[in-house]
Amino acid sequence: MKKLFLALAFALLFCQPVAAKTNYNVCFQSLDVDVDGSMSKGEFLVAFSDGDTSVFDQADTNKDGSVSHEEWEAYKASQGFESNE
Repeated sequence: MKKLFLALAFALLFCQPVAAKTNYNVCFQSLDVDVDGSMSKGEFLVAFSDGDTSVFDQADTNKDGSVSHEEWEAYKASQGFESNE
């Protein structure tokens, strides 16, 4: 029984679907929906519904709760993305 359980656990571990990596190389203008010059966490979550909010937190370097165009471009550059503005 123990061997069956271990075999099943091992099989399930390797049968998990590979999570698609979210592409954050997105033009800032498409993220700033209300065109106020910054991206709120709500706008981030709408654009990247499967995204990791720690990305928003990393991009928000001045920790004011929003990401400016400059902060977004700096984040993308730090991740090796080419500017597509």
